[in-house]
Amino acid sequence: MITWTITLLAAFSMLCLIRVLRGPTLLDRIAAADAIGLMMTVILVLLGVLLERTIFLDIAIVYGLLLFADLLVITKYLEQGRH
Repeated sequence: MITWTITLLAAFSMLCLIRVLRGPTLLDRIAAADAIGLMMTVILVLLGVLLERTIFLDIAIVYGLLLFADLLVITKYLEQGRH
């Protein structure tokens, strides 16, 4: 069950990658990149459960925090560009 979930998340990440590369607007590309990061975080958690390794959970937490900080920086940059 976990293996199928990881496979589906990887497939959905590839679909989001297409949106990142072809996105009609910059905001679509940012949203797709954020979705990829979120799916990769979930994949790391599922790998940790599947392999019974807590290090994957620690990495997922750090990756999630970096993903959130990255989104804040991008949002601040876009907000400054509109003034």
